[in-house]
Amino acid sequence: MKIPEIRRQEIRNLIQQEKSVSVERIADVFGISVITVRRDLEKLDELGYISKVHGGAIAKDSFTYEPVFEIQKNLYKQEKLRIAREAAKRINDGDSIIIESGSTCLTLVSFLEDKKNLKISTAGVSVANELLKLVQGKKDFEVSACGGIIRAGSSTYVGPHAVSYFKNLNVDISFIGAVAISVEKGLSTATQFDAEIVKAVTECAKKVIILADSSKFEKESYINFLPLKQADEIITDNNLKPEIAQKLAKNQVKVTLV
Repeated sequence: MKIPEIRRQEIRNLIQQEKSVSVERIADVFGISVITVRRDLEKLDELGYISKVHGGAIAKDSFTYEPVFEIQKNLYKQEKLRIAREAAKRINDGDSIIIESGSTCLTLVSFLEDKKNLKISTAGVSVANELLKLVQGKKDFEVSACGGIIRAGSSTYVGPHAVSYFKNLNVDISFIGAVAISVEKGLSTATQFDAEIVKAVTECAKKVIILADSSKFEKESYINFLPLKQADEIITDNNLKPEIAQKLAKNQVKVTLV
């Protein structure tokens, strides 16, 4: 059963994409009852994220704060710790790396303290904040953030400035998070802005490693941007369904379960 806060955020994303959505369509897309849909819409309307109307909901024109990252970082904490600990083993002293954004990437920062002479770049606002704390005691680290437009919902820098920054880099490893992963369609995300920044992050790296807990699999978001074969490795938790692991292996995608 999907956590209600996450389901509501996904319903909100659908409404924003389609501008107006009926109760019946939401119930069909998310496999929930009409009563549950109405309760979710009432909550989203109460929070000011959408406008509930007779028979459905419509998107609000004005931009509002998206609490996606704050919700996401508190989910699957133990799985993210295991994933981040394993990811840190891929980093050698003297490496140049990108820690893109997202809650699992954020967790990776806590496992870098024993590393030496790292150059680290990020597109994540929260990741940059954690790296700032780290470099106060690690004088041999060089840390930079791309800057750009802050997209509050994903706690990420986006836009032309951010994309241009990464196009000028050459790094050993890019660690990227995931909103949704489909074996057939690869990684997808909610906006064109997010897709463009992650494309730039992957294109400047010798190696691309996806960090994602198992809840991100068998899902699709709005825009496809990275076939799984373009990633060198996926690190996820051992709750991944065996049939998904088999599909990934059949498609010659390297997966590490922790």
